[in-house]
Amino acid sequence: MAKELKVVADFYDFTLWLLRHIEKFPRHHRYGLGRDMESRLQTILALLLRAKYSKSKVGYLADANIELETLRFQLRLATDLAILPHKSHGYAAEQTVSIGSQIGGWLHSESR
Repeated sequence: MAKELKVVADFYDFTLWLLRHIEKFPRHHRYGLGRDMESRLQTILALLLRAKYSKSKVGYLADANIELETLRFQLRLATDLAILPHKSHGYAAEQTVSIGSQIGGWLHSESR
């Protein structure tokens, strides 16, 4: 199997980690906020994969950045609602910043 792009591998690992936390959300949040977060994770992964295989990557990467930013706010909301522990939010924040930097760097290199 070919080596995966670092940003895709990192985002996949983050998705797996976050899905395990979303499973623990209280029912009334799991089927609202949790479901929306799960959908957003899948959207971001799909955008990254489309960018990987597309000749015109800029649009997909820009959309992935917007979705990631929205996910950051959802993570903050989950923490403020006390359904995601502060320690977990700290890890999630680090990961989203790292992934966002990777997407931003990829976007910058493509828009030259």
